[in-house]
Amino acid sequence: MAQAFSPDHAASLKGATQRTVGQLPFLIAALVVIGAITCVSALAAILDPGIRPLLLQEDGIIEMASAVVLFLVVVGSAYAICRWGLRLPFAIAGLLGFAELMDETSFGSRIFGFDPPPLYGGGQLDGFHDLLILVFRLARDFNADLAWLWVGILLAGSIALVAFALFRFWQGISLKALAPADHTLLVLHVGLIGLAQAIDVATHSHILSAMEEVFELNAEILLGFYLAQHAYLASRPGEGYAATA
Repeated sequence: MAQAFSPDHAASLKGATQRTVGQLPFLIAALVVIGAITCVSALAAILDPGIRPLLLQEDGIIEMASAVVLFLVVVGSAYAICRWGLRLPFAIAGLLGFAELMDETSFGSRIFGFDPPPLYGGGQLDGFHDLLILVFRLARDFNADLAWLWVGILLAGSIALVAFALFRFWQGISLKALAPADHTLLVLHVGLIGLAQAIDVATHSHILSAMEEVFELNAEILLGFYLAQHAYLASRPGEGYAATA
C-alpha cells in the first residue's frame, strides 16, 4: 500500500494524466469534425436534392475529399518519420493511408485510363473492398445463409470496434482511465471503414450508399487526427513517448 503512494508512483500518475489531457483535444476535435461533416452532408442532400449526384457520384465531392485527406495522411506520415523517426503509429497511418488512397482512386484506373480485371459476378476488381464483395458472392453461390453470416460478422465486428473506441473516449474524458488508449482514433477509423464496407457488400440502396461514402470520409479524417495526435506526442517527449518508455 505504501508503494502505491510513493513519489515515483505519484510522478507516474501525474505524467499519465498529463498525457491523457494532452491527447483529448485531438479526440474531441475529431468527433466534432466528423459529426459536423455528417450533419452538413445530410442537410445538403435533404434541402437540395440536385446536389446529391455531385456529392455522392463517382469522383464526386465526398470521394475527392476522401482522396485528398488520404494523400495528406501519406505525405504527413512520411514527414513525421523523417522528423521524429520510424514509430509504429506513423508507419500504421502511412500504410493504411496509402492502401486506402489506392482503393479510393481505383488504383488510378480512371486517372491513367486502364481497365482493371473483371470481378466475379459483375463489375471490376479495382479496390481492396472488392475482395470483400468477392467473398460475399462466392459464399452466396454456395449458400445464401453463409453469405449473410459473412455480412453479419463484418457488421458486428465494426460496431464492436466503434463502441469500444467511444467507450475508451468516454473513459478519457472522465479520467477513469489514465490514458484513453493512444490508438482510440485508429480503432474508430477501422470500425467506420468496416461499417462502410459492410454496407457496400450488402446493399444497393442509394441512401445506404450515401452513408457508405460519408463513413469512409469520416474514417479518413479520423486517420488524419490519429497521425496528428502522435506527431504531437512525438514533439513533446515529456508527455509523449519518453514518458511511457
